Amino acid sequence: MAGRDRRFTYEQLDILNRVAVHLAEATRLREALTVVLDTLCAEAGMARGVITLMAPQGDEVSAAISAGGVSQAYLEKMRYKAGEGITGEVFATGQPIYLPQVRSAEHYLDRSGMRRGLDGSRLAFFCVPIMHRGAAIGTLSVDMTSESSATHAREMAFLVELARLVAPFVQRCLLEERLEVFQREKLPGGAFGKLIGKSAPLREIQTLIMRLADARTTVLITGETGVGKGVVAELIHRLGASRRQPFVEVNCGAIPESLIESELFGHEKGAFTGATQRRIGILERAQAGTVFLDEIGDLPLTAQTRLLRVLQNREFERVGGSETLRTAARILAATNRNLEESILQGTFRSDLFYRLNVFPLHVPALRERGKADIMLLVDHFIQQFSAEMSKEVNRIDTPAIDMLTAYHWPGNVRELENVIERAVLLADGSVIHGHHLPPSLQMNRYAPRREDLGDFALRVRNFEVELITEALKDSSGNQTAAARRLGISKRMIQYKIAKYGLDYRRFRSGPA
Repeated sequence: MAGRDRRFTYEQLDILNRVAVHLAEATRLREALTVVLDTLCAEAGMARGVITLMAPQGDEVSAAISAGGVSQAYLEKMRYKAGEGITGEVFATGQPIYLPQVRSAEHYLDRSGMRRGLDGSRLAFFCVPIMHRGAAIGTLSVDMTSESSATHAREMAFLVELARLVAPFVQRCLLEERLEVFQREKLPGGAFGKLIGKSAPLREIQTLIMRLADARTTVLITGETGVGKGVVAELIHRLGASRRQPFVEVNCGAIPESLIESELFGHEKGAFTGATQRRIGILERAQAGTVFLDEIGDLPLTAQTRLLRVLQNREFERVGGSETLRTAARILAATNRNLEESILQGTFRSDLFYRLNVFPLHVPALRERGKADIMLLVDHFIQQFSAEMSKEVNRIDTPAIDMLTAYHWPGNVRELENVIERAVLLADGSVIHGHHLPPSLQMNRYAPRREDLGDFALRVRNFEVELITEALKDSSGNQTAAARRLGISKRMIQYKIAKYGLDYRRFRSGPA
């Protein structure tokens, strides 16, 4: 910096020094950058300072911090695609731009309108990129009077140097904010608390969610019914930059075909029979948040055509309307169908599939995640439903564990949740036993393979297995003590153990 110092005035060097000290100690992004802009406007003869920051999708910048007479209303209008206007050009090229007179500049947009009523022939405009590791992450812009910007090369060099000080602070704050969100969502009650499990397939899903969250990429979530596709979609939203915006979910298979377009895009008054007033659709209600289209494979072909346009151009009209609206919402979709087969059957558009399938994310079935994940989910649901029902269920016996881990769970996590809710409701004490589980689980674990016993015989068999297993566990595998607990002879318990193929030795403590 020593070679550049000669170009700066003493006042500019003093500002740079104070900004560097301030940013080294600051922790809050917006407060710190507001101080920087206030200093420019108060001490450097500049006005209407604005800092824009890159949006999560990386293809545009929007005004984030302002000073010197720029209100929040003006800020909300200042959003620029890469290459759009002067700010967008600086963001796209990474090169600073100086306009001696904003009135005569061809590409100057003044989108905010904050300079209306001012003499543009007397206003000079500076815009410099905020660069991090060779890539623009935002811009810094200010106005000066044409007279005071006579030494514009010095002013430009000063602003470029200031942006160099700001860039690492901005990047650090954004990373810290993302880490804070991630840690908060991993706490009880956070979004990650709903995605329970430690298996390799689930850890891979969690890693992909972290990569996807801050992007605006369209994601197609696939998986069987009940695996938690909605939980994954909500987690992507809550970890992303648009988490403060709405998360709007719609089940495409649960809405009648005649109403689905109105639900998604809204309708105007009189658009169809019964449309007595204008209705705002999901795409408008979501604003810059997330729209989650569950069961996208059930979307009618006419609605698919309109949705394709939204994904291509971000544009749509309300049903019965002519005004073209734009949406900034991120689209997430989910299905339990094979959409490629639906394309061959003519029920799903191939072009829509490829627009949705930018990043496919497959959620594994519960049976693919292993016994450990099943038991983690069981413990979670026991705690949840015990609290909801004001009960003190805190344990599940060995036979019930065997039944739960041996079952193939065609309904996945949703079926397991329902099973545990039923079991907690039926439990009389603090323990869930095998007979509290549905017959389908009991028959799966202990049903004989060659005999054809009725439901009553199966229940008797399962109940005996449950009682004997618990007695063996309480007596550390001692058959005599277990028989005494049950009030039967040792010979009888040995007969039952052999009949049901139980291994009493697994309950012994210490080496065998």
